[in-house]
Amino acid sequence: MMGLPMARNLIDDGYEVTVFDLDKATIEKADVFGATPKESGAQVAEVSSIIITMVPDSPHVEAAIAGASGIIKGISRGSILIDMSTISPETGKKMARLLSGKGAGFIDAPVTGGVMGAETGTLSILVGGDAETVERALPVLNVLGDNVTHMGPVGSGHTAKIANQILGAATLAGIGEAFVLAKKAGLNLQTFFEAVSKGAGQSWLLDICGPQILSGDFTPGFMVKHMQKDLRLAEETGAQTGTSLPTTNLVAQLYRSIQAEGPDAVNQGAQALVKTIEKLSNAQARL
Repeated sequence: MMGLPMARNLIDDGYEVTVFDLDKATIEKADVFGATPKESGAQVAEVSSIIITMVPDSPHVEAAIAGASGIIKGISRGSILIDMSTISPETGKKMARLLSGKGAGFIDAPVTGGVMGAETGTLSILVGGDAETVERALPVLNVLGDNVTHMGPVGSGHTAKIANQILGAATLAGIGEAFVLAKKAGLNLQTFFEAVSKGAGQSWLLDICGPQILSGDFTPGFMVKHMQKDLRLAEETGAQTGTSLPTTNLVAQLYRSIQAEGPDAVNQGAQALVKTIEKLSNAQARL
């Protein structure tokens, strides 16, 4: 959902892009718009000075980089690996150490902005790494996003993204509660949405997810299962740093309850959190 449009933006900007994915259909789509398919991460690394990983979770990053036929098998001295996944900062640091042994650089550069941001090249990118490596990767990052921020050393980008997800999850919970309360109290939901979207409660998530919730559209731009993973990472980081995260822990439980709908429920968009609040309140926040 993310890597494919990002690859296309790089090609449109004039870069030669080589791709690998476990999903052959995705590789075929990339081939159509000019990417060169390969059969492994190692083969991609052999012909690339900059390699980007964009996968769901920490184990997937480890497998893509250090697994059988992984990137590290083909990477050259002086190349840079940019991990744009949302994973544990500790995993990122571990990968950086492994790649350093090959003479290759590593930066963590997770993104926020969803599929729409990936398609339009307007992602916000949170970067961790040494200044020299980040500077070398900056031209590529600037194609993929319009707000690139160097947060600090390796691991800082992943940490910033985890904190960002706390903001997003709490906001979605607030939107859901507000909509359900407005509905049960007899307000016109469209009028309510238009009013609050012009005030202090305005947010990017309200602008994007508010109309989706009101129309019952739970198509994923960012899946429930990925939000569940990100909140797990937040809880782990909170434990490691001794940070109290009471709101995050509660929202994580609300997201977990979505699984009660069935095995496919976690493939809905993250805005489906409202369904949990609707069940608790016995009301639907729809127009």
